[in-house]
Amino acid sequence: MAKMNIKIEKDTNEVKYISLLRKNTKKSISEIKELLNNNEFILSCDLLEVDELLEMKKIVNLLLKAGAKVHIFEENREVSIEFLDNLIESHFDTERYLEEIDKQMFDED
Repeated sequence: MAKMNIKIEKDTNEVKYISLLRKNTKKSISEIKELLNNNEFILSCDLLEVDELLEMKKIVNLLLKAGAKVHIFEENREVSIEFLDNLIESHFDTERYLEEIDKQMFDED
């Protein structure tokens, strides 16, 4: 299963990021601290799950507003936030396309 992951650069505002992540994830404070200290992925989601991607985007935006330097990865390749936006939009495009096809098939009957 392909994953989208994020890392946060360690800096002096770590407490702000931990608080924010604690409120928006199911991770404990100690788990978040450990991930930050070890420069590991702080959050991961399935590339095929649009709801998970939307939640990740929300958290990334909150972190960016808090001043965090966020790095987004598709598996182990670093990508931009625009990549995340485009991926989400492509899911919605596919949904709209499939709904249109369903509608056309229904109208033909």
